[in-house]
Amino acid sequence: MVTRRMDIRKGGCNPIPISYLIQTANQFDCDIFVTNDNTTANLKRYDEMKRLNMWGFLTFCFKGSDENAAESRIHTILWKDTNG
Repeated sequence: MVTRRMDIRKGGCNPIPISYLIQTANQFDCDIFVTNDNTTANLKRYDEMKRLNMWGFLTFCFKGSDENAAESRIHTILWKDTNG
């Protein structure tokens, strides 16, 4: 299992539609969950994602055969390259 915690409040996070996140997540076989405070949502399900507050500290959990590739892709689309 791969886990990544992000602080969205720090800036640098790309504001993107949840539909794009869902479409991206569904390209991978692994399970992907995101947690904010005490709410957890399956990143592949629109009805769960629309109830999740995508602000503050978010924890992404990836579990499955392609978890590393999924983590890399989700991180790339959410976070701007801070190296310039």
